[in-house]
Amino acid sequence: MVAQIRTPSLRLLRTFCVAARHSSFKDAADRLSLTPSAVSHQVRELEEQLGVALFQRRTRSVVLTPVGRQLLDDLEPALGALSTAIERTRNTSGARRQLTVVMPPFFASELFAPRLPDFHVHHPGIDIQVDTRDPRPGQHSGFSDVSIVLAGTLPDDVDVESVRLMPLRLVAAASPKVARSMAGKLDARSFDGQTLIMHRNFRNDVWDLWLNQVGLDLRRLGSVIEFDNMVAVTRAAERDGGIALVPAIVCQPWFERGALVHIAGFDLQGDEAYYLVVRRGDFERSEVRALVEWSIEQFQVPA
Repeated sequence: MVAQIRTPSLRLLRTFCVAARHSSFKDAADRLSLTPSAVSHQVRELEEQLGVALFQRRTRSVVLTPVGRQLLDDLEPALGALSTAIERTRNTSGARRQLTVVMPPFFASELFAPRLPDFHVHHPGIDIQVDTRDPRPGQHSGFSDVSIVLAGTLPDDVDVESVRLMPLRLVAAASPKVARSMAGKLDARSFDGQTLIMHRNFRNDVWDLWLNQVGLDLRRLGSVIEFDNMVAVTRAAERDGGIALVPAIVCQPWFERGALVHIAGFDLQGDEAYYLVVRRGDFERSEVRALVEWSIEQFQVPA
């Protein structure tokens, strides 16, 4: 009986080609929106399936073995032809493709929605359905194609890939009128008699960290207002309701149009960040790949 040879998946072959072209698992990871460890794992899996070594691992790079070089030369034309055939068929069919994306409500309204026209200019055949039910921290929603989540760290999960987009930096903000009332030397006493507008859904330690950093005595405040969503927090601050703690990047459009004023000196840089999360299997779909690459271009802030 002749032993059957398992054909490697396109995912593994594509990862190998990108790593081979860049001679780096890290550069391949950046290109594929994966982690370097995921690229290394996929290459190792391919090597085990083929029974050969494709790379020589060095301290700061990887180098193709002769067998790996031959495989790259054979694969690249084949993968290019396959991609062309799929796209030609898809374009001929005229079928529209739909993606479901889950993300926090304020991220959706202030960052994602205003930039969607740019995505549709470059990808007119892809429809986007946005769901603003907050996914559980650090977890990819089971019903969406792509999730944008706010988390401190993401758990290891062999079934999903994630890429860090931007850190969460919280800043004190108020309307121009309220900001003027704090004019002068800004310190903890500047909050005396003011109203503090709080987001109820922040992690409990966020408020403790900020209050301790600022040295703010809650007993000296005029009052405290709590909301369960960031839209209400920023709207209340915009309408002279008090001083709010808001995400700097997400609220940047409010600062640019003068609806809110960033009160300098009271920022809090925590350990949380926005991450883009997608199932590994879904990344093979061209529409998912298009949204992931566009999101990284639009929202990723270098560490």
